[in-house]
Parts: sequence; structure tokens; C-alpha cells
Amino acid sequence: MSSLLSKHESVYRSIRERILTGVYGPGERLVLSAIARDLDVSPVPVREAIRRLEAENLVTFERNVGARVNTLDDEAWEQLVEMLALLDGYAMRRAQCRITPAALGEAQRLNDALRAHAGGPADQHGEVMALHRLFHRTLYANSDNRYLVESLDSLWDRIDASRVLASRWPAHRLASAVDEHDELLRMIRSGEVPPDELERCTRQHSLNAIIAIRGRKTPVRLQ
Repeated sequence: MSSLLSKHESVYRSIRERILTGVYGPGERLVLSAIARDLDVSPVPVREAIRRLEAENLVTFERNVGARVNTLDDEAWEQLVEMLALLDGYAMRRAQCRITPAALGEAQRLNDALRAHAGGPADQHGEVMALHRLFHRTLYANSDNRYLVESLDSLWDRIDASRVLASRWPAHRLASAVDEHDELLRMIRSGEVPPDELERCTRQHSLNAIIAIRGRKTPVRLQ
């Protein structure tokens, strides 16, 4: 039984990783028999994995078509980023007094690595987005609410799977985002910034991605 469960979990993680890294791109049909052959398993664990991924909103079933990787139009993508901004700001507020010097140092290292990628080629976009996501998680993971952290992780998964940020964020947003990251770290280190202000700035930082990528001239704000 443990071997069977292990195989199911391994298949699930393999398919999930391929979706999040763009190996299976948005809208791509997931053919169970082909995936089973590729992973050298029967279709049973593949079918179970697809069901789990559907529950996570990474996969959609279409009648007479089967399973496809979810796609996001611009409105849906913006709504996800708005939710990310809302939760990330709140998480930063809760984490503010709990972020250790070690976590701040790691976040700074990640941001320095991001800055080094500015203007880099498209084949590095996946690495850029992984660093960007890890920078934020290094900070919000210090909030004292595991459900909040899980919700943020889930939002990041859906954004990663859509490939919207991976295809647009590095070119349109990276240069300004790393400077904003430095400012957020400065605010935390100072110990003098009110929680409300840190939350507001963190939210606006995420919302600025919509402004940069969509070319908006008016700011996006969450009231």
C-alpha cells in the first residue's frame, strides 16, 4: 500500500512541477496515456493526479476534450494579482516583528541575484520568476498563520502555471521591482515603520506589476 501511495504522489508531483515550470503550457491538453508512458506508470496514478490538480485550479476538464492546463485571460490574471497583493500585504504586516536577521539576509541575497538578471535573455525568465517568488516567501513565511501562507503559495502556483508573469514580468517589471524590494527590506530593518504603512507598501508593490505589464497610466489600488 505504501508503495502504491508513493507512486501516486510521485506522479502528482511530476505533473504539477511540469505545469508550474511551463513544460505543460497554458491550454495544453494533458493526454493521460501519453503522460503515463512518459512517466512509465499506468494511467491510474495519472488520472488521480489530474483530479488533484483540477481541485487546485491548475487543470480544467472540457467535455469531449479532456484535461487541459488552465489559462488566464487578462481580467482573471489581474484578479489573481490583486488577491496576491491583498494577502501578501497582510502577511507582511503579521510577519513584521517576527522576521529574523537571517531571513532578511536571505531575502537580500535573493534580491541581489534578481538584480543581476536585469536585462537578461528570455531563457532565464524561469529562474527570475523562481527567485522573485522565493524572495516574497522568505518574508511572508514568517507570518504566524499557516493558512495564510498556504493561500499565498496556492496563488503563486496559479500565477506560475498561467505563465503570464514568466512571459512579461522580467522585461516590464524586474528593474523597478528590485528597487522596491530593497525599500521593503529597509522598512523592516528600521523597526520604525508602522504596520499599516508596511502593509500598504507591500500591497502596492504587487499591484505595480499590473501597472507595468498592462501599461496603465493610473495607479491600481486596493481600498
